[in-house]
Amino acid sequence: MKILAARRTSEVYRVIKKIKVGRNPTDAAFNVRTRRVYVVNNGTPTIRSSVSVISSVTDRVIRTIRIPDGSAHAAVNARTNMIYVTSFSNQVSVINGALNRIVALVKVGKNPVGVAVNRRTNRIYVLNHDSNTLSVISGAGARVIATIPVGAQNPNFGGNNTIAINERTNRIYVLSTGGRTVSVINGATNRVIATLTVGDFPNVVKLNSRTNRIYVATSRGLVVISGATNRIIATITGIGEVGVFGINPRTSRLYAPDDSSRIVNVINTKTDRVITRITDGIFPIQIFINRRTNRIFSSTLGSDAVPTTVTAINGRTNRVINTLSPGQGVIAGVVNMRSNKLYTVNQQDNNVSVIAPRPKRLATKR
Repeated sequence: MKILAARRTSEVYRVIKKIKVGRNPTDAAFNVRTRRVYVVNNGTPTIRSSVSVISSVTDRVIRTIRIPDGSAHAAVNARTNMIYVTSFSNQVSVINGALNRIVALVKVGKNPVGVAVNRRTNRIYVLNHDSNTLSVISGAGARVIATIPVGAQNPNFGGNNTIAINERTNRIYVLSTGGRTVSVINGATNRVIATLTVGDFPNVVKLNSRTNRIYVATSRGLVVISGATNRIIATITGIGEVGVFGINPRTSRLYAPDDSSRIVNVINTKTDRVITRITDGIFPIQIFINRRTNRIFSSTLGSDAVPTTVTAINGRTNRVINTLSPGQGVIAGVVNMRSNKLYTVNQQDNNVSVIAPRPKRLATKR
């Protein structure tokens, strides 16, 4: 197996702008139709939580929306132009993207953290950490229509990576981060139809909707589930401590950062085998993907002594394009595939970095 390192290339990514947002930003969501980025600012004991609305056309904050304190994560329904933000006050704020204001507060379970949206059914799924339940919200009525038990939750794991939705099959996959299982839910009946034991410390779940396979990061590796049979069909081992991995369904490639090394594992999801290992910066922890251009971005954790970095990778050649420093403490990010821009949320710097390829120079005649 090849281990690929960086080499010189004419394509270079750089930070073209830094956008100031609120204090302690924790998450971001992107509306592909309106091309707006929604950054959740958790705030401080003396500064209220808010959502910074960024136009990705101008790369400017166009509105700051006050939300209930203790808000942390967000999801967008691009079809309805509604944004959903969870809050530790046991509420979900419903923001109308056209009006840029809260139009409803929906009461859910205790300590809601993760949130995900099924655009086709217009239902929102909220994982309540202290209740060990999943609240199902009707987007049409902005009300809870079902509460589903999903197993024990670990307070050290959370966020939107604990829920995955296959909109084609209307199946929802929810981790029991405090247990060893994944709950498979039928979105039509709001019932758990299978509970699969995947191993210790499941912390990230994602799926390839084209192959109908679900991938769960655990302490023993990536567990592969068949969405057709609801059975475990493989476990990919020898890939280290996998962080927030990413999948490009167009190329059937999965990128698993090993945060115990300098490696990003490239996995063929048709065969569930590692085909390449790419050397990255220190402790790569999360992946962002531009499916249209087949560019992969791996971010590192960073520390007071070591700067956070983002490494751009060519998905066709699996070669590193270049590595840059976006800001300290990258905790989340979104990709605008139209403009080929990556927006990283830099928690320690209270800003968002806009990363884009350097414009190609035009040849001129002399």
